[in-house]
Amino acid sequence: MTEDGEELGSIDDRTTIQEDHEPANENVTADEPMSKRKQKKLRKLQQWEVKKKEKRLKEKEKMKQRKLEAIQAGLPTRNGPSRKELKRNKIDYSKSDITIAVDLSFDEMMIDKDVAKCVKQLLRIYTLNRRSERPIPLHFTGIRAGGAVEKHLKRNDGYQHWDVKFSEKSFVDLFEKEKLVYLSSESDNVLSALEKDHVYVIGGLVDHNQYKGHCHGLATDMGIRHARLPLSEHIVIKTRTILTINQVFEILMKVQLGKPWQETLLEVLPMRKGAKPKEGDMITDSTTLEDCNRNNDSTDQEELNGGNEEKNNSEITS
Repeated sequence: MTEDGEELGSIDDRTTIQEDHEPANENVTADEPMSKRKQKKLRKLQQWEVKKKEKRLKEKEKMKQRKLEAIQAGLPTRNGPSRKELKRNKIDYSKSDITIAVDLSFDEMMIDKDVAKCVKQLLRIYTLNRRSERPIPLHFTGIRAGGAVEKHLKRNDGYQHWDVKFSEKSFVDLFEKEKLVYLSSESDNVLSALEKDHVYVIGGLVDHNQYKGHCHGLATDMGIRHARLPLSEHIVIKTRTILTINQVFEILMKVQLGKPWQETLLEVLPMRKGAKPKEGDMITDSTTLEDCNRNNDSTDQEELNGGNEEKNNSEITS
């Protein structure tokens, strides 16, 4: 699907992540000599472990220095709640109108490096959600016991305590089928508004365009509604636009907060994409749930069927 997700924020705000390296000698027995290639890989891993510790110490020192400079200048030292404050405060989902599920049933279709990218984007989603003024109930589904996704999740200290529902079950077993909307760039249905009490599914497949259309086909075979984000309806991008899992989540999160689609898309999309507002498209706020409910009363049911930077079937293109 994708390039690496966006930066995870400040050091104080992210869970410690082990790097995406496998032990170089994991398949070597005591009686089997290590090949030169594996010896080289092991040396590199050992060197990286040393550099990683040094890098983290330098980052911590930089943060301390910046904090001291801010205090001396009479400036605020933090833009939001601290990590400890966030942990003490249980997320209140009562104000949320939608639910988001990430379908993580594709780990066998991804190489280990891409699974690591996928999990990195899940961490970004968690960080964005817990800092939102209206957090969204978040479910990570289809996690195979002992699978690659679970293995990489375990590399995040304390991930079990995230305000996220983890499940081995598929999203179709967790929610009412008529409430599900699978997001897919291949869908002919445009997601013009978010529907209250609906579950929006983001496919967690990082595949470098290898399995193009897979998630769309999955939703179709299951008889689940699907939709794409309204990119081409609101912005113009010369290059092909592919969004990471966390970018799709952030767009839905901001729209739920009442931001217009155009403003949200321009804000979330990376500057290198060169996105521009569509001419003559002075956005009116068509994203409120009240508008959505009115649209549902007058729109044919079939038209409502619906829904990290290389192609991911869970990512939404224009």
